[in-house]
Amino acid sequence: MENLDKESMKMIVGGGVSITGSLVSAFGDLIKVIYGIGQAVGGAIRRIQSGSLCKY
Repeated sequence: MENLDKESMKMIVGGGVSITGSLVSAFGDLIKVIYGIGQAVGGAIRRIQSGSLCKY
């Protein structure tokens, strides 16, 4: 193994994009939010069509 000087160490380029657990968790949470919004909109459309809206 060869020893590197400071100038050689500055030239090292690391790896690209790494997928971490927090990134996967954030995507999962985003999917849950989008799914919840879809359920709310779908329920509202169904209530409007059936005429069973609350008077509040």
